[in-house]
Order: sequence, then structure tokens, then C-alpha cells
Amino acid sequence: MDKYIDLAKELKMLNAKIISHEDIYFDIRANLKCKWGCVDYLKQSIKCHSRNTTYLERIEMINRYKRIMILHSHNANELSAALLELERIAFLDGYYFAFAIRSCNLCKVCSVDRGEQCPTPEKIRPCDQLFGIDVYKTARSLGLPCEVLTSKEDTQNRYGFLLID
Repeated sequence: MDKYIDLAKELKMLNAKIISHEDIYFDIRANLKCKWGCVDYLKQSIKCHSRNTTYLERIEMINRYKRIMILHSHNANELSAALLELERIAFLDGYYFAFAIRSCNLCKVCSVDRGEQCPTPEKIRPCDQLFGIDVYKTARSLGLPCEVLTSKEDTQNRYGFLLID
């Protein structure tokens, strides 16, 4: 797993840690924020589709993984790109169930938000809130910074997860 940690740092991630599913905190209220706190959900956007899975099924999916990498960045675009690259490499290394969880921030201006087709729908991955992951509690329990922003000038700590197995 050191290979993936090193690669994450090469991809400009501030922190990368291998954790287990037991280190992830789930709270159905995160899913509540997803469904009623996100403008993309109201649009029934490709970015927010649950693919007809339930909250409990999504938790079970994550709990089947022995190793999970949490990535930390201040840059949403770099984080999304790094997760997909790490997913690809892990898959090619034989971890055929490797899967990234992170809201899509690949394009500087989202085509879907402009009412157009997504140019890379195969790269869209579900966000952590859809899975009910309490990112604040998970990050804080791992000693990583995660605070509510009170000003637009505050630095945002962004997180994503790579499921590896």
C-alpha cells in the first residue's frame, strides 16, 4: 500500500492514509444533506444518481473493503483527478474492485451544470454524502483537519476515498 501513498503525494495530495472500513463513520444525516442540501440532487444530475441502491446497501458495499485510502487536498479538481488515477493504477495492479468515492470536480466548468452532456460520464463517481459518510467525524478521528467554514476566505479541506480490494 506504500506505493499508493507515495503516488498520492506525487499527485499533490496533502495527506493520504490507508484505513479500514471500521475507521469510517456513517450517519444517515449525511445522506439527508445530500438529498436536501445539494443543488445537484434537485436536478437529478448524473453526478448524484444513487443507481437504485439503498443507504444500507451502500454501507455494505464499503464494509466489504479491507483497505481504504483517504485522500486530503485543498484543491477539488486535483483530488478528483488523483482519485481516478489511483483507482486506475490499483485496478491494473490486480485490485479489480478498486473504486473512488468523491464528488465530481474534474472539469473547470461542469457541462452538466450548463445543461449539456457530460464529456466523461465513465469518470463520474458517487460522492461521500450519498454513501452516508460523515466526513467531518471520519477525518477528525484520523487526526486530519476538517472544520466548518465560516468565511469564503477560509481554506477548504477536501476529502475523497479510494476503496481497494
